[in-house]
Amino acid sequence: MSDLPKKAQVVVIGGGIVGNSLVYHLALEGWKEVVQVDKGPFPNPGGSTGHASNFIFPVDHSKEMALITLDSVEQFKELGVFTESGGLELARTEERMEELRRRMASAKAWGIESHLLTPEEVKELVPYVNTDITKGAFYTPSVGVVDSLRAGTLMREKAMEMGSLTISPNTEVTGLDVVDGRIHTVHTDRGS
Repeated sequence: MSDLPKKAQVVVIGGGIVGNSLVYHLALEGWKEVVQVDKGPFPNPGGSTGHASNFIFPVDHSKEMALITLDSVEQFKELGVFTESGGLELARTEERMEELRRRMASAKAWGIESHLLTPEEVKELVPYVNTDITKGAFYTPSVGVVDSLRAGTLMREKAMEMGSLTISPNTEVTGLDVVDGRIHTVHTDRGS
């Protein structure tokens, strides 16, 4: 016998940072019949979220990606799971230094504080760096690390508090029925 609901507006397969972010944002948009399944246990189902670097660097050549990243950082700060540390990208070749100059141009264009550093300036921040092989660096103070497992747990819990989410950990998806190009039924080892 299954404890899964017989119907849902949406079924989210996966309990990592992407799935948890999705159920949270659906709840914020007012969705009420959201079901989340994962073949592993909650809070950490054992997928890639648990071993991701969790390092967030806001500068991208794409303005849209930079803005999405900045928005994500704000959300992670609100959840209390973001630690701002600053970040350096080192160049050991002139070609890499040229790429860092392009990144600097993007940072300026998108309004993200960043700096190109000389090897000596890098050594002031990181005393053990070998300046003999360093051409320079790109430094962004707003770089940081997110605790993605905690972020996902908090997002899932908030969706549940809003009355939007039914969770089903330790539930493996075994198949999908597609009707007219849309998923009609999600089959699991605990029912459909």
